[in-house]
Amino acid sequence: MRLKAKVGPKGQAVIPKEVRDILGIAPGDEVIFEVGDKEAKIKPAGRTSSVSELTEIVPKKDKLSKDVDVKKLILSETIER
Repeated sequence: MRLKAKVGPKGQAVIPKEVRDILGIAPGDEVIFEVGDKEAKIKPAGRTSSVSELTEIVPKKDKLSKDVDVKKLILSETIER
């Protein structure tokens, strides 16, 4: 999904309702911006997993070349057992 929003004079942009609904963001909630390579990601604060938090401490030069879907990995392990 791609949606456009305009940045106001104070540098603020409104998060479109469709995005707020998908992410479960309500007025007063905090969000996290992840910025890199001229792009930004937004996600609700307080919902990061411990795995996500741990990956942030790994130096960029040592990071995996591909993303790992940890949730899918754990689910498949659970199903196998």
